[in-house]
Amino acid sequence: MPSRILTLFTRTPLHVGAGASVGAIDQPVVRERHTGLPIIPGSSLKGVLADLWSADTVETITKGKPRTSRDLAKDITWLFGSDSDDRPSAGALSFGEARLLAFPIRSAKGSFAWLTSPLLLARAARDGVPGVTALTKSDTDKLNTDEKALFLDTAPIALPAVQAITATPNTSGRPGQPARVVLEDYVLTHAGVLPASLVAPIAKLGVDAGHFSQNLDHRLVIVTDGMMSFFARTACEIAQHVRINDATGTADEGGLFNQENVPADTLFYSVIHATPPRSEAHRTARRTIDDAFAALASRLNADDVRSTLQIGGDATTGLGYCTARFVN
Repeated sequence: MPSRILTLFTRTPLHVGAGASVGAIDQPVVRERHTGLPIIPGSSLKGVLADLWSADTVETITKGKPRTSRDLAKDITWLFGSDSDDRPSAGALSFGEARLLAFPIRSAKGSFAWLTSPLLLARAARDGVPGVTALTKSDTDKLNTDEKALFLDTAPIALPAVQAITATPNTSGRPGQPARVVLEDYVLTHAGVLPASLVAPIAKLGVDAGHFSQNLDHRLVIVTDGMMSFFARTACEIAQHVRINDATGTADEGGLFNQENVPADTLFYSVIHATPPRSEAHRTARRTIDDAFAALASRLNADDVRSTLQIGGDATTGLGYCTARFVN
């Protein structure tokens, strides 16, 4: 099935909630069960994109109640389908969940780094992200403990290597201390440089050319899958909120709650598939698969969208604004 890649780069913190929790975090984000990595469900992404065609909807009365329905002759039905009782149909576009590719984290030197791991890179290569390849076995073997990482040892986030101090010239072969990065409270030692063929393809996915693309090689760190999962679970933003009583306009007693947010500057990607038109009106119009991809790309670049999507909750307080780029 033909597919394209949609990249999402968070401009502000993002909260796609997984519902209430009995743990320390009252409102966690959606995560993969087995890895703990945050994701954006395909249903959330489809809903946000379908809303860009809100002008293709009509107001109707069903059993005495108002209802918003999709115009069966308009593009919204062609691309996203319709649940009309008369002529229901699936849409031409199918959306996969948005998966993590680069995660920002605090660095003791140089402010912050972007993390990725062998698993994230292998998935991206399998999903067809342009130019991204899985790590070679030799590079993967260098990450033989969680305390090691691949990064540019001359990057602004790196603490320089320190030679062993001895009273006489070091002829014993005793090594000094290699370059290190301090991420959150953890010190990771330099196990090797970044693969030369890896940085440029990932940098091209970034939609913020002056920020992500130009700084990725100096800030990208490849860690083990275990450390990637650990940081993704523990290094998200935790924001405290107070529930307001609608009647009094003041805080509810016991209304304090914690909300987890994926940080700004996180890079996700989603695989979007397309099929020939499934709705009756568009089958007769002979719309093609390429037409479906072109319609989505054109709408994202329209003047009223400008490649910006709001995904998840708390839009009125600035959360969830992402820059979206449709990659051929």
